[in-house]
Amino acid sequence: MKKIFLLLVLLLSSINTSFAEDNWNLIGDSRLITRGEIVWGHQFGFMKDSSLCDYDILLISWSSDISKGKLKEFEGKDAYLQLNIDGEILEEELEFTLMFAGAFDPMEVGYFGAIVKSESFIEKLKQSSRIELTFTKPKSLLRILDFKTDSFKTEGLNESYSLLDNSCLI
Repeated sequence: MKKIFLLLVLLLSSINTSFAEDNWNLIGDSRLITRGEIVWGHQFGFMKDSSLCDYDILLISWSSDISKGKLKEFEGKDAYLQLNIDGEILEEELEFTLMFAGAFDPMEVGYFGAIVKSESFIEKLKQSSRIELTFTKPKSLLRILDFKTDSFKTEGLNESYSLLDNSCLI
């Protein structure tokens, strides 16, 4: 997990952003994100890392105006999210780890990551047009999030996904 955390921090500091498809932005050849429909600053997407070639890494950034610095206390801890893909609620919640949280006055922003081992799940996301993410637990985290749900347009992911760094294929 420390390796993912370090990589995530390095990638977040990258300001090299380019256009992918309508809903997607490619950042530094290794991060592909789309923005929230409710809160534009919320992000959902993928990251590729040559040290974890066998897996896809899902990324979420989430902000809170009411956390008052308490989001940082959750670093290294897990949060659970329910996914609704094109109207179908997945039975299992996904487990994300809060890798980093920091102040971005007047709010606090947290960056969550999850390693995904299911190719069929990734393929389902690639074919989707919209997903909705809802934080479900822990309750102590829910109390400091002003928005617990956001939705993201995912159309074009299948085409944009190929723009991610393919260094693992070498």
